[in-house]
Amino acid sequence: MSIDAVSDDAVASVAAALSQWAAGYSFEDIPVEVANEAKRCLLDATGVAIAGSEHPIAILLRDQVSAQYGAGPCSIIGGEAPASPAGAALANGTAAHVLDFDDVSYEGMVHATAVVWPAVLAAAELVAANGRDSLTAFVAAVEAEYALGRAFTHDLFWRGWWTTGLLGALGAAVGASKVLGATPDTMQQAISIAACQTSGPYVLVGSPVKPVACGRAAELGVQAALLAEAGMTAPEDAFENPHGLIAMFGDGTFQPNELEKLGNRYVLSTSRVAFKRYPVCAGAQSGIEALVGLMQDEALASDDVVGIRCEVTPDVGHYMAYDRPQSVSEAQFSLPFCLACAAIHGDISVSHLDESYIQSAHIRERMKTVSVIHSEKLAAEEAASLDVHQPARVTVLTRDRREASAFIPAPTGMPANPMSDAELDAKFIDAAGHVLSAAEAERLKRRLRSFETLASTSELLRDL
Repeated sequence: MSIDAVSDDAVASVAAALSQWAAGYSFEDIPVEVANEAKRCLLDATGVAIAGSEHPIAILLRDQVSAQYGAGPCSIIGGEAPASPAGAALANGTAAHVLDFDDVSYEGMVHATAVVWPAVLAAAELVAANGRDSLTAFVAAVEAEYALGRAFTHDLFWRGWWTTGLLGALGAAVGASKVLGATPDTMQQAISIAACQTSGPYVLVGSPVKPVACGRAAELGVQAALLAEAGMTAPEDAFENPHGLIAMFGDGTFQPNELEKLGNRYVLSTSRVAFKRYPVCAGAQSGIEALVGLMQDEALASDDVVGIRCEVTPDVGHYMAYDRPQSVSEAQFSLPFCLACAAIHGDISVSHLDESYIQSAHIRERMKTVSVIHSEKLAAEEAASLDVHQPARVTVLTRDRREASAFIPAPTGMPANPMSDAELDAKFIDAAGHVLSAAEAERLKRRLRSFETLASTSELLRDL
């Protein structure tokens, strides 16, 4: 069903438009290629959440959920006991984002899956929803969130809002409500409740609270859905009011025609999402890939490289703000760290995201050999071609005074350079292997690849 099939009289607000479309959306409405990409998103997010469940921040959040939230039927990845829906969404949303290894969409500049999937999963386990209904809810929710991102435009992000949290809570409310079987009116209330509470200033990026904010957005979506089911109401003009979401967060910028594309245009099949090869910010992926490939092509050992110059766009410079990181969270947003680590090990893996390693003399000395240049020329190349996205040009200076360069127009995993199913499966098996046996990881992969056939979503994580 497309949103323009809803009568004009029924659509009085943004929340009403979203709820009328999402509540009426069915599994039969999902194009095959969209369903396949959605399952790729679930596979990726579940794998990185399993790996992330061992991170100290994820462990801290599980302890908080155990102490502050009630018991319930919902799985916590890495946890020993099930929890309440809100607690599970908080813990799993944090684990899904703590490694900064999850997917990202540049329509709205959001990590949608890491917020929406934990909310959908928690709601699905609460009501024993099957895989078919849960997958439908996920698709409806992320596409609603992407449409909101387009409507608010990228200005929302560049004004200083962390859109993953701000818009993610709204997507999570749609997803959780959909799984619970909400009517359009009840879902509208859930969306409005979330709109009245969501937030996310960009200052949190690079700090330990960033993944927690992802979990909080998932939690808020679940809570909004459950409150709406219980009869709670919120202002009907939560978006449109002079003191509502559009005015206060969006500075009055909102393009409602983007909502009209729901059901006709899918991010999951049109622009698609970006998957990551390395557990750091997307802005570092091209630089790492260029350096690793260059060293392999030139047969350079780590000690052969005495200097690294990395040219990136000014936008990447904005994301990668830490020249001398002091923590794991900062290191994930530091090009000097990422390139120094890649030069030493030929890779960046989860094992390198360790406080003692980041503070070690070896890595800190190598960081001093990295220089970063913000190139307007690269920005112009990016603006001129859809095949160029977050490019990087890396030049190395060798011990014998030679120079060699490599250019990556778009890293592996970007929509312009997609990650294959085989590559995504390998990433999942490696990530899940931090906790599961090879056989358990393979079984979970098969369940996720055929998620819509599960009689109950609770079957999904039984090995955990």
